[in-house]
Amino acid sequence: MMIKTALLGFLLVGLQQNIPTIDKDKERWKPYYTDVVPAKAVNGWFLPFETANRKEISQVKVISIFGDHRDSFFKGHIHTAIDMNPASPKGKYVEVYPIAGGTVCSVHLGENQRTVVVKHRLPDGKIIFSSYKHLKEVYVKNGQQLDEHTKIARLFTPQESKKYGGDYHHLHLEIRKNFDDYGCASWLTMNKVQLDLRFYNPLSFLKEHLKS
Repeated sequence: MMIKTALLGFLLVGLQQNIPTIDKDKERWKPYYTDVVPAKAVNGWFLPFETANRKEISQVKVISIFGDHRDSFFKGHIHTAIDMNPASPKGKYVEVYPIAGGTVCSVHLGENQRTVVVKHRLPDGKIIFSSYKHLKEVYVKNGQQLDEHTKIARLFTPQESKKYGGDYHHLHLEIRKNFDDYGCASWLTMNKVQLDLRFYNPLSFLKEHLKS
């Protein structure tokens, strides 16, 4: 019995050592990051879709909340974003725009997880980031300066999403305090300390800042 218990403990330790963590995984994503400075400071915040009023939060539909525990990828990881769509899409293809002016600093992952990260410089000099995931087509590249009218990507259609056996026809929007993980915290955040270290609640952020 003692031998079996010791063996089980040894196996569990081995499994834990093989589970990726933010600190273990982040260097793998660093090559996709470009350290660029936005040419202009943010002068306003907007919804990431072309809607009747990009300053009105009722123009979007939130389908998955920030801070929720997820079973995808690693069971129990925390949702670092809100998943959202326009409340009234204008056509078959939903285009994605930056929530503020900035510079593209990372384009990473592929297929149904394709991601664009934009670095923003606030009027006081502080840097924050917005991240856009589940992009079918990407129209920008690293180092590119953007304003809120620059089309950065489009989302999957419901039909295109079916190829991957899941619901990928939405925007996973993160608003980040920092990007020291180079992207992997999006799927490796496992507790509230890690969540609060790197992420704002996008819905709360937008509700507050769309007024400005």
